Amino acid sequence: MRAFAITGIGIGTGIGIGIRIGIVVAVGLGCGCNHLPIHEAAAATAGAAGTAAGAVAATHEPSLPALVVPQETMQFRITFRGITVAQVQTAIGKEGVVDGHRAVIIKSAGASVGLVALLGSVRWELETTLDLDRGVPLRSHEESWAELAGQHEHDDDRHDWHEGETRHDLHSAICTLRGWEPVAHEPREVRIGLGGGHFSLTIWRAGRGLVGGRPALRYDGVAAHESHFTIWLSDDAARVPLAAETETPVGGVAVELTDYGQLRD
Repeated sequence: MRAFAITGIGIGTGIGIGIRIGIVVAVGLGCGCNHLPIHEAAAATAGAAGTAAGAVAATHEPSLPALVVPQETMQFRITFRGITVAQVQTAIGKEGVVDGHRAVIIKSAGASVGLVALLGSVRWELETTLDLDRGVPLRSHEESWAELAGQHEHDDDRHDWHEGETRHDLHSAICTLRGWEPVAHEPREVRIGLGGGHFSLTIWRAGRGLVGGRPALRYDGVAAHESHFTIWLSDDAARVPLAAETETPVGGVAVELTDYGQLRD
């Protein structure tokens, strides 16, 4: 999947685009990272994010230690034009040591469900070995399979991070969001690799509201400089991902947390 599949490259039907976008958004929300400390970036980028206060230059995120919730699990429901089309599950492993680094493995998997599954199938998986000290992956493996409207697609992308490399995959990027303590409307820019492609994501705190009667923090953003989205996190110490939504040329995609837990030994 390239750049959130927002351009529709690949399977080429409205439902298929919605499923792919929904899976990617949901798995991003599912990374179990709490209270990642954010420091001021050293320099501003030339990019800008439109906010209620006007266009403000976004700062790049540095590499930072990641604080995860070991053995955290989440499940999300994805709807396209109000119809349930997919589910995503995410699980975080125990802390360990990989190649001399403190690390944890995060796995996510999503698939089409319901009536849509009768028309075809979409599956998507991402496994990240996250460096807990630098806050970026040590390695990442993303794979997707799609069969819709007589079209078939299989993407398989693997990447090993080198020392000093600061771009994120989707799991590590959401760690920054869940721990971020921004000034209102202060944008941040993160570079993400997804499905073999690279793009920038600019995000800012947009206010507060209620999601299912629960106090929530709202974050608005732009992916690849063109596609707008909103993410809601619980307004408490846990910053639990609650919901997300984005618009596509063929309809709206919404993501909702349906189950949350933490495995015990």
